[in-house]
Amino acid sequence: MKTLRRAAITTALLGMLSVGSLAGLSGCVLPSLAQTKAGPLVIRMEDIHLNPEQHKQIRTGVLEFRAGIALSSDTKNFGGLSGLSLSEDGTRITAVSDQGDLFQARLVLDKTGTLKELAEPRLHRLRGVKGAYISRRADKLDQDAEAVERLPDGSYLISFEIRHRVLRYENLVAKPSLFAVPPGIKKAPRNGGLEAMTPLPDGRVLVLSEKFRRKIEGGGGGRKEGDGDYIGWLLAPDGKNLGQVFWPAQGIFRPTDLAALPNGDVLLLQRRYTVAGGPGMRLSHILAQNITAGARLIDVELARMTPPMSVDNFEGLAVHPDPKGGWTVYMLSDDNFNPLQRTMLLQFYLSEAKDS
Repeated sequence: MKTLRRAAITTALLGMLSVGSLAGLSGCVLPSLAQTKAGPLVIRMEDIHLNPEQHKQIRTGVLEFRAGIALSSDTKNFGGLSGLSLSEDGTRITAVSDQGDLFQARLVLDKTGTLKELAEPRLHRLRGVKGAYISRRADKLDQDAEAVERLPDGSYLISFEIRHRVLRYENLVAKPSLFAVPPGIKKAPRNGGLEAMTPLPDGRVLVLSEKFRRKIEGGGGGRKEGDGDYIGWLLAPDGKNLGQVFWPAQGIFRPTDLAALPNGDVLLLQRRYTVAGGPGMRLSHILAQNITAGARLIDVELARMTPPMSVDNFEGLAVHPDPKGGWTVYMLSDDNFNPLQRTMLLQFYLSEAKDS
């Protein structure tokens, strides 16, 4: 294993900044006071292969594996990461945790654009709409953040489960405003609400639930009653509901994150888990023309990962244009603060998204 810069990465002290300077840092990352008192944030990193049993394997479906890093830290609130967002230049990542913390770091890339390590890691506590830090509770009522997305104006949207809602952060160190509570979401399972989200190039925001499905009356065809399409929403730039959308279930895979391409097409990340088969990942492609109110989001599979490949509970997806054409794709896994799981950041190259 290797430690970032082979030394502790010490977070900046809040006491060095005035209240006025904090107010002007749009999207900037600063540690919460609690994290500053806890001392430096040190992350250990271990290079990983796409397939630990076949190191020469670099492809899964249409994805070409470039690099992978397993991340760990002795800081007790590091982990449980969901969602993934890239800075405009593709050099910094932002993720959220189900404990209500926000993680950011700089991507260290070589001359070919291949991921080598992370630098300048930061953790800070998210604030609620009243301005106070979101409280840590055993029932995770307010803190279960699941998706984070940067908007064109530099602000961020963060979705939460349990108390289902989407908050808008003009400044990640300041209090947010309520962006949306999609109609009907209160009926979603406690831990199965607003899981996947992405802004679209035209300003709309696409959100998919993790376990909230429309009912099939009477079942039939081998499907249980209630096991219909996953429910999602299209939201206007101001959060107004533009209508529901529906993603047809693909076996036991569940939606975990979304990433829009420049042409309006969307990549959808999904995960599954079984005791016998372990974790699994599925990445699929949805055409822009299909993303309309009332539509079923028919997708085409691009890649799938199952053991012995380096797969875990993938809940973060981000895409950035690649200099040689196509896209650089990042996936982030949520370790659930479970010592038997790993926080992994994988980098892939996608030459093109295949049309359906």
